[in-house]
Amino acid sequence: MRSYLGLELRRAFRNPAGMILLTGFPLALYLLWTKVLNVVPQGQRGDFAAYSMVSMATYGAMGGALFIGGAIALERSKGWSRQLAVTPLPPHGYVVAKLVSGMTGVLPSILVVLAAGAVLGGVRLPLWTWPALVVLIWLGVVPFAALGIAFGYTLRGQAANLAMMGVFFGLSVLGGLWLPVQAMPEGMRALAEYSPAYQAGSLGWRALDGQWPTGTGVGVLAAWTLLFAALGAWRYRRAL
Repeated sequence: MRSYLGLELRRAFRNPAGMILLTGFPLALYLLWTKVLNVVPQGQRGDFAAYSMVSMATYGAMGGALFIGGAIALERSKGWSRQLAVTPLPPHGYVVAKLVSGMTGVLPSILVVLAAGAVLGGVRLPLWTWPALVVLIWLGVVPFAALGIAFGYTLRGQAANLAMMGVFFGLSVLGGLWLPVQAMPEGMRALAEYSPAYQAGSLGWRALDGQWPTGTGVGVLAAWTLLFAALGAWRYRRAL
């Protein structure tokens, strides 16, 4: 399993198109909001450059975690999973390797957007806040990795990518990563606060103010993670 994990890690970092997409798009959006449009949305409080930096870092990491499922679905459609089944690799080893390599692959997206915030956005934070943001954002997107695995074992090929794209953008908007939750209608705001994207972003937004994650936020993220993991495990067993 260690050898296969090493292979997956090398593949993740040797995919320039995927790396550019995962890092370049959230970076471009961050610069668009803060440098080109330079418009603070109604209802936004505090330093918008810092808020947007966390939002876009979470957005990019969330996409990278979710699209773990795209690789699984594509490889299933090509029969790669069946070929691995005749190797000494244990059945769960494939999923674990995808999960570890995918979660490792989201780190560049987080680091690039945070670096842009510091260098280009003029964001100034206490020194301890920067590594805390990396860890919190990374942990916050774990539920989406579990959801991606569920998608990968439910759909095949491009159908999985299209479905995940719709879920990705829908959750990003609902979670306040594109538009601050404070600017949303009251009903939508109440719904947003129980979405995994909002709680993932909240980990970083609260850190900007020197605050710890709330028990409610951690509980919501844990609940979504368990739900998506259970769904992924069920679909995985059905696909074997």
